[in-house]
Amino acid sequence: MSKKSVIDIDELLQDTWLLVVQLRQGIPVEHGQTLWQHCTKNIERTEQTLKEAGMHQSAIDHIRYAQCALLDETVLGRPQDDGYSAWHAMPLQAHFFQTLQAGELLYQRMREVLREPAPNMAVLTCFHRVLMLGFRGVYGENDTPERQQLVAELSQRVAPLDVDQSAPLLVNAAASRRYRWLHSRWVHVVAAVVILAGVWWGFHSYLTTLVTTLLPAKP
Repeated sequence: MSKKSVIDIDELLQDTWLLVVQLRQGIPVEHGQTLWQHCTKNIERTEQTLKEAGMHQSAIDHIRYAQCALLDETVLGRPQDDGYSAWHAMPLQAHFFQTLQAGELLYQRMREVLREPAPNMAVLTCFHRVLMLGFRGVYGENDTPERQQLVAELSQRVAPLDVDQSAPLLVNAAASRRYRWLHSRWVHVVAAVVILAGVWWGFHSYLTTLVTTLLPAKP
């Protein structure tokens, strides 16, 4: 029987966290299908890595579902560019879980895990990061008491994000050159600010300025 490995969920999912930060800043998606495939490969890699670490399948599914829900809401909440079209045709949650109710079901998963006597800390951390990155689901634009309570409970249970600017890149070397800018050390700082602050909207102007300086000028 294989020994379970300790998983740093932030390191494993850093590509997703950084991509969400950039998409929420309005980075245009010109090749939606390419981005969709990029995200599906990341989610598949998440499952494989967690399986190899000995994590129970139910915990793996919680993490993958949260990953799908965050990416779906982020892309489908943007202007209807090519990314929107690709996601509208097949949301990640539909592809992996045959559901279109992540806005409600993810919160149910959070409450179920929080009620467990010994919840998986990687799952709790993933849930916390997803909310900090702006996932709202059925709660829409209003930060309701129900959502605030979940944020508070998760914040009490998990450690804040510890940014390691020298962390190895997680995207396969064969990945599209189009997404290599996601791994700039300054983009890591942007993601850290967003997650640790927990109030995305309050840093909108600040992040916009940073992103403008980070991204290459358009031809």
